[in-house]
Amino acid sequence: MNLEIIHTTLLSLKAHKLRVFLTMIGIIIGITSVVAISTLGAGMKKQFLSTSSGQNANILKFHYTMQEEDSYMYTYPDFGFDRVDMKKLQKIPEVTTVAPEYSAIYSGDNLDVSLDYFGAQAYAMITSNRGNNKVLYGRDFNENDRNQNVVLLSHDIFTYDLTDMDPSEMVGKAVAINGYMYKVIGVLAPFSYEELSETEMMSLDWDTVFSSFVSRSSYNELAQTKEIRGINLTIAEGADKQAILAEAVKIMQEEHPDVQGYFKENDREQRDQQEMESTISSLTLFLMAITAISLLVGGIGVMNIMYVSVTERKREIGIRRAIGAKPRMILLQFLLEAAFITLIGGLLGVAGGYGLSTLLGGFVNITPIMTPQIFLISTSVSVFTGIFFGIIPAISAARMDPIKAIYN
Repeated sequence: MNLEIIHTTLLSLKAHKLRVFLTMIGIIIGITSVVAISTLGAGMKKQFLSTSSGQNANILKFHYTMQEEDSYMYTYPDFGFDRVDMKKLQKIPEVTTVAPEYSAIYSGDNLDVSLDYFGAQAYAMITSNRGNNKVLYGRDFNENDRNQNVVLLSHDIFTYDLTDMDPSEMVGKAVAINGYMYKVIGVLAPFSYEELSETEMMSLDWDTVFSSFVSRSSYNELAQTKEIRGINLTIAEGADKQAILAEAVKIMQEEHPDVQGYFKENDREQRDQQEMESTISSLTLFLMAITAISLLVGGIGVMNIMYVSVTERKREIGIRRAIGAKPRMILLQFLLEAAFITLIGGLLGVAGGYGLSTLLGGFVNITPIMTPQIFLISTSVSVFTGIFFGIIPAISAARMDPIKAIYN
C-alpha cells in the first residue's frame, strides 16, 4: 500500500513538471543561500583555526598578574621575574627551553625604545626578526646579519615621527637606539589592510604589525635593561601542560612568598581565539537566519500550489474515497507530494549553494567546507518545510466529502 502511494505521488508530480519546478524555486533559493553561508562560515572557521592553532601549542606563557580572575583590564604588576627564576623553571621535567617576555600583556615581546638620528627623535617598538619581511626600500635580513647591529625600520616611524625625512634616504645610515648605534638596512612597506583577506586579518600577529626589527642578539642586548614580565616555557610533545603549570606556580610561590599577586598562565591568545570562533559562528547563524526568510516564502509557495492541486483533483479524491481509500491515505499522499517537492528543491539547493560558495570563496580566499551536518540539516529543513506548509492542504483533501467532491 505504501509503495502504491509513493508511485501515485511520483506520477502526480510527473504530470505537472513545470508547476513542480516553479514551486521548487523558492526552496532552491532559500537552501542555496543557507548552504552558501554555512559552508563559507565552516571554511572560514577552519582556515582561522589552522593558522592560529598549533603555533604556540607547546608553549606555556607563564606570567604574574594582579588580578585573580582573567581580565582584559590590565593592571601594571608590582613584580618582575629575573634570570634566577628562569633557571628554576628550566629545571622542571619536560620543559625544554625558557625565554623571557619583556613587555606588558598587550605588546607581545616588543620593546619600547627611543630612536635618534642627528637630533631628530622618534619612539618605536622593536622586536627580533621574524623573517620574510615586506621591504619597501633596502633589503631584508640575511645570514650575515645574525650578530650585527642592523635594523629594519617600520614605515610608521616616518609617517608619525620623522615626517621630514625621506625613508629611501635612510638606507645605509646609522641611527641610535637606546644609545646603541645601528645601521639601517631597509625600511618596511607600509601596512595595508586592503591587501589582506579576512582569514589573514584574523591570524595576523598584530604585535609586530607596526614594529621595527633587529637581530636576536641585538634584541637581547636591548632587553637587558628591561624588566622580565613573563617567561615562555617550551614543553615537550605530549607533556601534561597543567601539571607543568602547577609545578611552575609552586616554584615561584616558594621563591617569592611575599608577593601579593598571582602566578598563572597567560591565556589571552586562547581566549581571543575562542571569542573569534564564537563571533564567526554567531555571524554565520545570523546570516543564515536572514537568508532562511526565503524558505518561508518558498514554503508559502508550496502551500499555495498544494491548495491548487487539491482543488483541481477534487473528482479524483472523491472517486478514491468512494472506492475505499481512507482519509489518512489521502493525507499521506498529499504530504508526500509536498515533501518530495521540497526534498528535490533542497538537494538542488545544496548543490547550488556549494557551487555558489566555491565561486565566492575564490574571491575572498576562503575554501568552503561541506560537512555532513550541513548536508543533513539542509535536506531535513527542506523536507520539514514541505510537510509543515503542506499539512493544511493535505488535511483539507483528507476531510473532503466524497459525494460533493465527485459532483462539484
